Amino acid sequence: DLLARVPGFTIDRGASLRGFGGGAGNVLIDGERPAVKSGGLEEFLSRIPADAVERVDVIRGAQRAGETAGQSLIANIIRKDVALSGAWSAELERSADGRVYPRAEVSVVTDIAGWTTTNKLNAFWERFPFQDATRIRRDEEGALIQFQEEQRPTILTEAFLASEAKRVVGGGTLTLNGRFGWSGFYLDNGRLGFDGRFPDGGPPDDSLFIDFDSEFFEGEVSADWTRTVADDWSLKLIGLASARDIEQQTVTTTEAPVGNLQSTSLFTAEQKPFEALARATISDVGGAFRPEFGVELAYNRRDSALTLTSDDGSGPQTITLPSSDVLVEELRGEAFANMVWVASPKWTIEAGLAAEVSEISVSGDADNTQSFAFAKPSAAVNYTPTEGVQFRLGARRTVGQLSFSDFAASAEAEDDRFLGGNPDLGPDQTTRVGLTTDLRAKSGAALNVEVFHEWRDDVLEQIVLPSGVFGVANAGRAEVWGFDADASLPLSFLIPGGLLEADIAVRDSNFDDPLTGQTRRITRQDDVNIDIDFRQDLPEKRIAWGFRYEPPTDTEVFFADEESFESRETRWTVFAETTRYFGGKTQLEFRNIGAQDFPRERLFFDPDRSGTFAGSEVLERDRGMFITLNFTSQF
Repeated sequence: DLLARVPGFTIDRGASLRGFGGGAGNVLIDGERPAVKSGGLEEFLSRIPADAVERVDVIRGAQRAGETAGQSLIANIIRKDVALSGAWSAELERSADGRVYPRAEVSVVTDIAGWTTTNKLNAFWERFPFQDATRIRRDEEGALIQFQEEQRPTILTEAFLASEAKRVVGGGTLTLNGRFGWSGFYLDNGRLGFDGRFPDGGPPDDSLFIDFDSEFFEGEVSADWTRTVADDWSLKLIGLASARDIEQQTVTTTEAPVGNLQSTSLFTAEQKPFEALARATISDVGGAFRPEFGVELAYNRRDSALTLTSDDGSGPQTITLPSSDVLVEELRGEAFANMVWVASPKWTIEAGLAAEVSEISVSGDADNTQSFAFAKPSAAVNYTPTEGVQFRLGARRTVGQLSFSDFAASAEAEDDRFLGGNPDLGPDQTTRVGLTTDLRAKSGAALNVEVFHEWRDDVLEQIVLPSGVFGVANAGRAEVWGFDADASLPLSFLIPGGLLEADIAVRDSNFDDPLTGQTRRITRQDDVNIDIDFRQDLPEKRIAWGFRYEPPTDTEVFFADEESFESRETRWTVFAETTRYFGGKTQLEFRNIGAQDFPRERLFFDPDRSGTFAGSEVLERDRGMFITLNFTSQF
């Protein structure tokens, strides 16, 4: 909540890059990046009660090497020394179908046996129904094949306990972190089908029911020890380990006509990802020249086991998918050096170089071993001609983090999609050049704009694998360009206590499709994303209100035999809050006012997108309005 009020600032959760330091985000806690990965940066921030925060420092450009490389604007949360502070919240939300469900969390900062601890317990249950959902399938000539009326309620529930503990040990500060919990996602997708006709008052011809259950247990522990070793030199040691146990089951039942069982299928998947890393850095945090040197070792693994059986009445039949039972392991080492040179009050120079070697091995249904070596240089120049103006020109080479699930087979019953695993995957690489302008006025107005261009190698896209099945592979090179803008404008000259904020992201790209030979965008890239927020605070009346406007977005997704156009229509959110009652904050929020549509069109090709057009499917989904009542208090 505090960071949401920082003018011209949007939280960067960090990119999905290899290693601990590669995707740090743009928020520090007491000058350091928290040694956590589970739940991400925002989860860690939500553990800290506002009463335990002394201030938020906004840092423009790098002040030290390593922690937030590549960021032009950084927020540093400075915490107080408090004996006891806490916050709790309770929430009730009403979904569009009339269900009411709860959410609750409590955070406590306290001293325990010489340790300063920050603890959080949260749990919630929520339901997201789609209303008036329909699917229309047509053949290549446009003739109606089937019309389906669909119900698609989903339930998400979780409970997590997270804790941080700090104290002085061995002349340095030792910080321990842990997060443990469980999460479940459940989808009940029921469809009534009308073959070759729209609903005309007669009974449906068939029905399809998809019951998808996904649950996982997760645990993560980490230790961070930091000590000043000589003058302004700081030594930091980090160790982290995290594990998940994921179980998924999909049961699909078809009746034709309704009431007459035609076929059933069962898909089960069990995945056990595990990660462990150790990192050591030594850096000079004072003076004009501030170097950092370090090493990192990491081990990742994912054990995947998948089974698919189908029964059309003649007995269960096992369907074999390539690479359905595999173990993927990666051992990676990295050495790096970074530096920040404060050449003058107006000029700051950043530079860095990391060298990485790794080995990825696949065993089980597929066997393969690959070795990789990457150099990751970076450089940036910051120029601050006046107090309220800063320019930054930077370039950086990064290596992406592979999703080990792509090495194994997968199935998605909802869209009748099956993918084979690919044991030959390698990480993608990106070279990014960006120019950032940051403008800040004493009135609180702020504008941060970055224009960038990226060159991407070994882009991950879906193709026809050598085995003949569809799957993800390193499919070639791409170029991406665009800009990001965060703006904040106080409106006190028009509206007392008014504030207008806007976040804008524009993207475009070129990629030579290996299937069709044509140039297209990379998959899942939105054209434009815009969020516009207005808020009016009236402190003397202890009330505030505001709204958020999110215009439509369009996303194109490319599969090996399909092109999908996904849209999210306009969304309006309105809220009002007050601190008048019960010593806390009460907020009432209306989300998806007037409902929000999520249309999608799928185009099918045979045998793949290089072949002939084979038909289409249009899915219309309407998510209604949600009403949320939240009460938050601190102690």
